[in-house]
Amino acid sequence: MNEIFFNKNIETASLYSPINNEISPNEFKNYLERKNVTLSLPLIDSQTKSIIFKKWKRNDKLIKGPLGNLEPLRSQKSILPQLLVVPMLSFDKKLFRLGYGGGYYDKSINILKKYFKKEEKIFITVGLAYSIQE
Repeated sequence: MNEIFFNKNIETASLYSPINNEISPNEFKNYLERKNVTLSLPLIDSQTKSIIFKKWKRNDKLIKGPLGNLEPLRSQKSILPQLLVVPMLSFDKKLFRLGYGGGYYDKSINILKKYFKKEEKIFITVGLAYSIQE
């Protein structure tokens, strides 16, 4: 894993619980845990069609969300991730991603970009996919 994330003072990150045939972010999880980064998982808010990022640790209880993914409990603390690892259904040579069409991640990425720019903190998104998905 590239040390660039931690030369930029990344303190919080969000991973995802894979569904269908999505690539697992397990290697990121292991690496980020070793770096003592506060981890979160996305929780889908169906009413606002957005994502709330809830603090998560390896053995925390997860429940099935509206899209079939595993989510943390609503009672978990909300955090704003500086590193956002997202699944991709497909991507192109210009690195544009295609998800499942809900726009949840796109909306959240725009909000987080604006927030961290104003805070003068780094914000990074990383899309995970298999090469065959290009």
